[in-house]
Amino acid sequence: MKRETENIVLLLVGISVALIVVGGEYTRYVKPGLLVWLAASAVVLIGLAVLAMAGDIRRGRPEPEPGHGGHDHDGHRHRGGIAWLLLVPVIVLIFVKPPPIGAGARTPSISTAASASATDFPPLPPGPAPEVSLPDVVMRAANDKAHSLDGRTITVTAFVRHEAAGLDLGRVVIICCAADAQLARIHLRGPGATEVGGWPDNTWVRAVGVVTPAPPDPTKVLVPTLTATTVTRVDAPANPYAYPG
Repeated sequence: MKRETENIVLLLVGISVALIVVGGEYTRYVKPGLLVWLAASAVVLIGLAVLAMAGDIRRGRPEPEPGHGGHDHDGHRHRGGIAWLLLVPVIVLIFVKPPPIGAGARTPSISTAASASATDFPPLPPGPAPEVSLPDVVMRAANDKAHSLDGRTITVTAFVRHEAAGLDLGRVVIICCAADAQLARIHLRGPGATEVGGWPDNTWVRAVGVVTPAPPDPTKVLVPTLTATTVTRVDAPANPYAYPG
């Protein structure tokens, strides 16, 4: 690959990273805590590309390669054309906004088998039906020695996911980046869930009800059940992912 091609690729990679940072699309790929590192990477890549281009301009036009007499052979031109294909994923990153991971993705479920590491979780927020994140509900149901969910009416915001055994509510959890995404889910039952059966996957809802933990079984992933009194359709959040504390 020629130096000119290398510099252009480096510049476009830096610009693409900068664009997804400024536009906020970076949350489709990594957790928000990596924003500073992404911004720094974009600055470094763009800076290196500009410095390299400026250095080439100061030095003038590069000398022809020995044995080529200033003319490219067909094979050399062919290799140069292939090198430009490296720009395709960069251009896609700039212009194509990927959809968020949703109900249809083959994402592994969060491992919530009961264990000896159970601990006391902080008390739930005050109020008649406090909002609790779905991953927090899953972890509390499996490992909260204080049983903070017992008898409490809570509110959960998540997307609908149809399973063979019935309806689930889901939320994708990103630990570091989209490659390690996991699915937190709970079963949705009760009178409030009746109407939801006709809604498609990835419909975002706000469900109010009481959680029942799954029976303890160290060999299985435990999926609690929310017996909902009301379920209402809501708009999808700007950032649909949840992140561990």
